[in-house]
Amino acid sequence: MTMLSFDEALAVPFPFSLPDPDFDFGFGLTPWEIPDAIPTPESDPPCSDEPDRSLSPAEQRRLRRMISNRESARRSRMRKQRRLEELRTQLTRLRSENRELTGRVGAVVQRCLLVRRDNDRIRSESAYLRRRLSEARRVLVLRQLHRLMMSSSSGFEQTLASLIA
Repeated sequence: MTMLSFDEALAVPFPFSLPDPDFDFGFGLTPWEIPDAIPTPESDPPCSDEPDRSLSPAEQRRLRRMISNRESARRSRMRKQRRLEELRTQLTRLRSENRELTGRVGAVVQRCLLVRRDNDRIRSESAYLRRRLSEARRVLVLRQLHRLMMSSSSGFEQTLASLIA
């Protein structure tokens, strides 16, 4: 049983391609299920460094497994890269959205301050007008009382009683 070195294993061509993991719905074949996936000395010319020899079944399985692991690692790196790009795109979008929302919140806060200021001004004006109205009513009552006192002294008590009641 002859073992291949790592460099020798890397030099063995990979004659087939695996299905894309995104489109493999569990029906694809793995390299160890394809019997003719590894070239034999009859199908591939031997390297000048090596003598002509064939691989044992255990070496073939090990080599297939190594190739499969490489492909799996390549697919994993590709998935990781795609995910990283998706996250970068999402980060850019969220930062932009955050800037927009910050601007909108600032505008709403500014509008709220203006409304509060107007509300305070209107409340102050309302209190002032209520005081003036109260003073005007008091002046009117006093004028009416004064007129009544001047017009008749006997009707004064009746008018005063009707005003109080």
